[in-house]
Amino acid sequence: MNEPTSEIFVDIACWFALLNQKDSLHIITNILYQDLMKKGSVFVTTSSIIEETSNALSNPKFRSSLITFYHNICRSPRVPILHVDPELWEKGWRLFYKRDDKNWSFTDCVSFVVMNERSIKNALTSDKHFIQAGFSAMLQN
Repeated sequence: MNEPTSEIFVDIACWFALLNQKDSLHIITNILYQDLMKKGSVFVTTSSIIEETSNALSNPKFRSSLITFYHNICRSPRVPILHVDPELWEKGWRLFYKRDDKNWSFTDCVSFVVMNERSIKNALTSDKHFIQAGFSAMLQN
């Protein structure tokens, strides 16, 4: 049995690519995700990321896959979904205010707070903002 690796943060880029076969990152994301699953990785995400993913894939042609995906990750002990409570919300806004020199979204800031608090270094994302914040974006070219 493989020992679990450290936690990995999952951003919308990963979920979107996994669910959308036409996404340019679909194949490489699927390969990497499956490899990390085999290694016992834990995939941390937030309710904000799930909300963004659902909004991006709200087209009826994705709806069934999206609902199945949601039910699967909700049942998985390997995919903790951290709900954005008032405390996390406030911490996200504080970082958003503090880094007004960056083009980071509020959701990015919440993600960075979670990653810092949980000492997560790697994110399954192609978003360069994660690199700007000092993390590894595992789907970057």
